[in-house]
Amino acid sequence: MSTATRYYTIKTKRRRLKTGRLLFLLALFAFLLVLLFSARFLGSLNAIKDQSAWAAELPQPTAGQRENILVFSVTESDVENAVLTGMVLTASDFNANDFRLLHIPEHTLLEPEGQGFMRLSEVYAEGGPKQLMETMTSFLNLPLHGYLEINEAYLPTAIDIIDAEIVFSRLHLANGGEVLAMIHDDNLTGTERLESRRQVLSLISAHIMEGGAFSRVQRFLELSPLIRTNLSWRKVLSSMEELRDISFQQAAQLTVLPGQKQVNTDGQYWLADSQSVPELVDWISSEQSGIPRSQTAVEVLNGSGIQGQANKLAQTLEAEGFTIVHIGNADHSDYEDTQVISRIENMDAAREVAILIPNAQMLKDELPDSDVHVTVIIGKNYSSE
Repeated sequence: MSTATRYYTIKTKRRRLKTGRLLFLLALFAFLLVLLFSARFLGSLNAIKDQSAWAAELPQPTAGQRENILVFSVTESDVENAVLTGMVLTASDFNANDFRLLHIPEHTLLEPEGQGFMRLSEVYAEGGPKQLMETMTSFLNLPLHGYLEINEAYLPTAIDIIDAEIVFSRLHLANGGEVLAMIHDDNLTGTERLESRRQVLSLISAHIMEGGAFSRVQRFLELSPLIRTNLSWRKVLSSMEELRDISFQQAAQLTVLPGQKQVNTDGQYWLADSQSVPELVDWISSEQSGIPRSQTAVEVLNGSGIQGQANKLAQTLEAEGFTIVHIGNADHSDYEDTQVISRIENMDAAREVAILIPNAQMLKDELPDSDVHVTVIIGKNYSSE
């Protein structure tokens, strides 16, 4: 081999070596960038989880036990300035697609340990999620496994991020800025506001769950300012996945914390019926499918044309343990047959009412936004004897 050839060969090897080293450095740099990006990405995801000691010590559901999560909404993410606007306890059995929901008015008057009577909105203002969880655990005598706080101030941004025509058409909104006015409409009942929030959050969840796994994580991260929780982001996403194909109307049973609305000089509050709580907790925890009688809201309407029939039947049903929420007249007085109408998907409550009324027809006409579980329309075939 000539000197020139040998020189060329050595030079080529050196060039390849330098190229190889450069490629190795580039690959190493890219790998470090991926690690850095992944760390920041996971760090942002992990930031939604409450890392405080009390949250880490919350109990985990045991085998066969429902998972009890306190879901509540606040006006903003800063606890010092945030106002509690709504709350519901969810008791979930994902294996059976069975979900029990207890709507707890935010102005419910309770007595946190050592602090005297306070509205739940005041409890949150005093001690944030920690004191709210402790107060509800003590009141219900029920283990709470987690909480999910919804930051309503971020809802307009979240809706605008989605920017899907189907969202605006379903919610009857022109833009995200209108969502808070819709939720807090003064003409809505507490249950109707709860349903409005559920619809909004369901649409946001459906948006997150579109596409593949990485796309879902990206969308979740983008919308993560909406929530704070003690649950991991993986747990939240997996729950969304499990709930995606479940019909809320078919799988969920909703009842309101029993009590009465009271008004005094400093505003209104909900005075809970503490004697009904043990039975309510049994229903939340157990596998029984129907709502307890004391939690079953019944309205009795007179369609027979015979005066006083509605009051008589209402007294009978009340004596059997049902809660009568309204007594009045039907839309006309020519009903031949008495009707027992279920206003919810699960007809067990209507069936229990119908058993007590001979010759009654049992029907279903759901009213998802109503506080009534069962409507009874008295017909001419009804006899109070």
